[in-house]
Amino acid sequence: MSANTAKVQALIENAFVGAIDKLSKEESGNFVTDLYVQVDAESGELQIYDDAERLMEKVVIFEWVDSLDKEKEETFNKQVAASIKAVLTILSTKKVFDSPCLARPFSVSLTDEDFVVIEELLFIDDELLRLDDPLLKDLDADLDNFLSDLLADVK
Repeated sequence: MSANTAKVQALIENAFVGAIDKLSKEESGNFVTDLYVQVDAESGELQIYDDAERLMEKVVIFEWVDSLDKEKEETFNKQVAASIKAVLTILSTKKVFDSPCLARPFSVSLTDEDFVVIEELLFIDDELLRLDDPLLKDLDADLDNFLSDLLADVK
């Protein structure tokens, strides 16, 4: 992992931890089921909003500043989504999303400035299992290999 990637991931991780800390310190007693992430390629700013569209945390990631060509917005969003997903996976294993202020089902989504979802980055529910879960990414190939090994003697 390059130093810049580690630095970017640390900034994203700190932003999410800060947002969840702010939510848990609120005395309103409201539960949050969604967090929305917005990224501005011109300023490099990552903003995290709660489900009431209140800004909870923001951070400038200088590696993202002006990295967007007009034709490559989709590519930029995919790269940003991949970086954020990696951090969310780490935070999930650290049980950061087990905070009492976060209700299930819980999701984190990348949105545009109008809060239209571009991509769902994380979905957690105690009763549902998502097929796009990283633990299941190679399940299809593993099952095919298992079945071919099992049936190899039958020929």
